Amino acid sequence: MDPEIIFKKIDDLGEGPTFDEKRNRVYWVDIRGKKFHYLNLDNSEMKTFASIGMISSIVPTDSNMMAATVDHGLYLIDDNGKHTLLIEVEKEQKSTRFNDGKADPFGNYVAGTMDLEEKRPIGSLYVLTGKTIRRILDNLTISNGIAWNTKKKVFYHIDTPKRRVEAYSYDSRMNIERMGTAVDFRNEVGNPDGMTIDAEGNLWVAHWGGNRITVHDPEKQKKIDEIKFPAQNITSCVFAGDGLHDLYVSSASNGNADDLGGSLFRVKTEYTGSRTFVFSVP
Repeated sequence: MDPEIIFKKIDDLGEGPTFDEKRNRVYWVDIRGKKFHYLNLDNSEMKTFASIGMISSIVPTDSNMMAATVDHGLYLIDDNGKHTLLIEVEKEQKSTRFNDGKADPFGNYVAGTMDLEEKRPIGSLYVLTGKTIRRILDNLTISNGIAWNTKKKVFYHIDTPKRRVEAYSYDSRMNIERMGTAVDFRNEVGNPDGMTIDAEGNLWVAHWGGNRITVHDPEKQKKIDEIKFPAQNITSCVFAGDGLHDLYVSSASNGNADDLGGSLFRVKTEYTGSRTFVFSVP
């Protein structure tokens, strides 16, 4: 599984690739660059739009819109890049911002916040349903990777400095209860960032500072595969395209001219991904 460069060094802090199956697009963001992109898989055309702030995650919706977390807000964004605010959280808190987020199996937007200094556990994980919001986890420092195993009813979440993937049971309202550690990163290179899940329930975890993605069976707590990249800071990934075999991978610059961080990569795999969920527009 060799990575292929789709777009070379176009981002400062590339993050959060996601798949819009209905429109056959891959979305991703550049948090520090305050911009987002989409790649049309039908014709390989890529478009880039400026955001109104630090856009940290973007998801498909059940309408012809995108939804995104920007700074402290959840927005709808149309194909011309116009942002429409739905709701804000922690807007009085100058030391946090939204980080990773995804639509859940029930049409909600699950997204977490982080300490801008990446030191204090002042972040939280939220469920945004329409125009209402509810906190489901707190005391987080860098709320990060998110995934659901819908067959086993397990929700996975990463708080990066803890260097592990935690497993939670969940219900239709995203009430969660901790089940234990699914992936322990103590013997891994770098820190866990974003992640996705395949059809067999394996977790694909991006390594910030580790130039790789590792694949883990969370039930056996066993690493089963690994992909290395010519970029130190690998940030997240998603399965996309016909059959969900292609893995699209985001990365961030590390300031080294020889490092290919900031590129969007694609890896053709023999695995099959899980479908990306969509946000239900209120």
